[in-house]
Amino acid sequence: MGKRDRMRAWFAPDTTRPAPSRTVPLPPAQQASSPRAPLPPSPSRPTASSGGALASTTSGDPLLEKALARTLERLPKGEKAAFVQASKTIDERTLLSGVRAYDAAHKHDSSFRPHAERLSKFLGLLNRFMGGVAIGIQASPEISSLVVGSVRVVIDLALKFTMYFSRLTDMICTFEDYLGPLAEYAHAADINLVEKTVVNAYANVLDFGWKARRVFVDANGDQRKWTSPRAFMRQHWETFESEFVSIKGDLQHHLDILRHSVQALHFDLSRKAEHARRREEERTEREAFLAWVSNIDFEKVHQDIYAKKHEKTCDWLIREPNYQQWFNSPASSLLWCHGKPGIGKSVLASNVIEDITAKNGLRDDTAICFAYYNYRNMQLRELHQIVAALLKQMCRAMNCIPHNLLKTKHDALSPSLVGNQENFVSLIEDLSQVYVVFDALDECPEREREDILGFITGIVTARIGCHVKVFVTGRNEMDIAKAFEDKQIPTIQIRAKNVATDIETFARSQVEKLQAGEHGKTLYITSVELKEKIVRTLATKAEGMFLWVNLQLDSLCQASKAQKDQVVEDALETLPQGLPDTYVRILERIEDQPSYMRDLALNCLAWMIYARRPLSTRELQIALAINSRCTIPQDLQPDSPRVILEACGNLLEEANGAIRPIHFTVQEFLTTAVQGLLQHAVRTQLLDSNSMHKRLSSACLSYMHLVAFSRPAQRGSRLYLRLRDNIFASYASQNFDYHISECDEIPPDVMKQLERLFQQESTYLAAVLQIKILRDGHDYNTIEQRFDRMQFLVTPATVVYSTSLYNIPAVRQQWVDQTPPTYALHLAASAGLTSAVIRLLEGGCDVNEKDGSGSTSLCYACFNTDLELIQTLLSKGAEINAQGGYYGNALQAASYEGHEQVVKLLLEKNADVNAQGWRLRQRTPRGFL
Repeated sequence: MGKRDRMRAWFAPDTTRPAPSRTVPLPPAQQASSPRAPLPPSPSRPTASSGGALASTTSGDPLLEKALARTLERLPKGEKAAFVQASKTIDERTLLSGVRAYDAAHKHDSSFRPHAERLSKFLGLLNRFMGGVAIGIQASPEISSLVVGSVRVVIDLALKFTMYFSRLTDMICTFEDYLGPLAEYAHAADINLVEKTVVNAYANVLDFGWKARRVFVDANGDQRKWTSPRAFMRQHWETFESEFVSIKGDLQHHLDILRHSVQALHFDLSRKAEHARRREEERTEREAFLAWVSNIDFEKVHQDIYAKKHEKTCDWLIREPNYQQWFNSPASSLLWCHGKPGIGKSVLASNVIEDITAKNGLRDDTAICFAYYNYRNMQLRELHQIVAALLKQMCRAMNCIPHNLLKTKHDALSPSLVGNQENFVSLIEDLSQVYVVFDALDECPEREREDILGFITGIVTARIGCHVKVFVTGRNEMDIAKAFEDKQIPTIQIRAKNVATDIETFARSQVEKLQAGEHGKTLYITSVELKEKIVRTLATKAEGMFLWVNLQLDSLCQASKAQKDQVVEDALETLPQGLPDTYVRILERIEDQPSYMRDLALNCLAWMIYARRPLSTRELQIALAINSRCTIPQDLQPDSPRVILEACGNLLEEANGAIRPIHFTVQEFLTTAVQGLLQHAVRTQLLDSNSMHKRLSSACLSYMHLVAFSRPAQRGSRLYLRLRDNIFASYASQNFDYHISECDEIPPDVMKQLERLFQQESTYLAAVLQIKILRDGHDYNTIEQRFDRMQFLVTPATVVYSTSLYNIPAVRQQWVDQTPPTYALHLAASAGLTSAVIRLLEGGCDVNEKDGSGSTSLCYACFNTDLELIQTLLSKGAEINAQGGYYGNALQAASYEGHEQVVKLLLEKNADVNAQGWRLRQRTPRGFL
């Protein structure tokens, strides 16, 4: 226990703690009741043992110990001995019994005040106080015996000289006014401040004790003689009274110093606490903003890609003259680096980022941000998502988030409103330079490339003091090349000769790792000559493609399972040329597998290509496990990711919780008919999109039947848990209609499954629709925003009006009645079904009707950014400023999702920007908890 804690522990008013140990007193000496009675025999002079008790301290606080020692030096020797002796011979209980006897004898006096309780309370405080002093300096508890003894001596004398008893008692109890606050200060003040005052209080009590004793006892320890009480009072008592005033004033002075010091200390601590609170508040606000503005983690993508870089590779690009000129240019500039598939563009981009970071990452006036495009990530199609992710990276490096960005969050608007060129330029204009790297720009869908190309050229040409350096990689797609050529952008083409040395280094490293059996694959070869031949052959035939090298090594590992070098050498002689031929070879291996593995591969590749959104590994495992033999969820027997990857012949990989194609070119190969390539059963089936969507729609409907939720969840948290525990339910319920509508016509077996679905109870259909209206999400936030208890009758017609099934004539004719179901207009608007909305409005539906949440159909259309549908609703009299629902009004719904075109349209139609809106759960979401 530290010194501070020990002092506080002794001063604390906790009555449960043990009292400080002290010497057990001897039986008390006989006490007289008359003031003129003889005094006890004078105690002997101090002995070595008594002095030793006071000196035998261990070194706790040298300053405090020295201060106490100086106090003891000023105490007359006779008093010192008397006080030590009194602490042993005058029993506190007997002493207080004498006080109670005095109170009883004088209770009828006109000025009587009881003293026993007051003195008992003070003695208890004194014992704790002096015990604390001893503990504070790690001394023997007998250090307190002097003060305790002095007070006992004074009380004992007062009982003998009854004329002065009341006054002496008042004086003694006056110390409580000082020792009490001092004990309290020990809880809050710096211990050194308290110790200084403790030493002075110790000295003051001792001064009082020995001076009070000297009133009645002379220097030899004998009772003083007096001729009259008045003469005694004037000769001895009045002098003591004035000395007591001085002692009391001294105590008050030191307590005042302590109080003022504590107040100053508390002010400083309060100021520091407030500063710390503000720092924590800013940190919390900063972390909340970063989590809010974007959930795209390009940093993780970067680390995964850079981990693929092999030592002593990629540096050729850094030495290129065009790169050096771009990097060292004093002005804003753009560099375009392109190459064919599989040549290592992404790893080169990651190396550029690391090079920039190594050279400029620690500069306060420089920022670095980057984006890795991935054709499978739907988020990256939107420019605002890319820009928001770039802003997040730069804000993470800043101490404070700019006010204008925080305001968007505080105003409860969508982070998509942050992701624009204006905010990007505003954020960087006070910097000297910013580096921006875009990888795989060709994987951005062509329709959206115009936006990102405009952004790139816009920030490079922005008239600001900051120099903007943009580095872009990708395939040499026509629109990208033209956009850059028109502006005469410097270009680096990645040729096979540029990476020839890197390819050989990579091939050698991979062969050595495979020989050692790393990553679960082994290349069984024994000949050093064969190893060198493999490296040379791969380096020669790769034509710069690292991906090709990896795929050939997989093939050689398969051949080496025979553990004969000749078999590997024969395989080396027949390596396919280029990626397409390699993929054909892999498909041949897939088709040569047992039927279960072949069918597993076909199903898996179908989900890779035709799923409306990428599936997580767990979702994919369940989707692949669905078959006609399953009647309950427990019948599903998912394959492990390893088995799935093995079945697909290494065309896929698992990363970040998802199984995906190893490269963009895999999906291109499987979905594009190419003249001159051999056709295989798997590829032929995959090219038949109608057949594949039938397969996927059937799997979705089968799973919905398996889990069979009998009623909708009544709380959002329950729905979240339902979807978490039935991982494929969200995809199946949200996309079964998409896969059906993608078929040329509904296959009979799928129609039967649909009929079985529509034969279920209303509550069953409501449970399906409750998940469907979440659209493409099943995370907690999405459920919070879109949760509905579905407290209305749900019929097959309700489901049709809520899904793209409405666009299928056969379905519409069979299940849509003349009388529309409840909230049909709202559901059709939410699903973006313009034709259904028009039909409903023409049939007499109220365009401004509000559903159970208070939302109008216009709010749903604006949230889902369907311009044609919005214009249709407005032309039919939709109230543009109607209030209600989760977002408050149509403008707020559009703003929250960052739909700039919708916002502009609404403003053109006189939407009120000051209309109250978006209370967004100042309370708990309706029914969410």
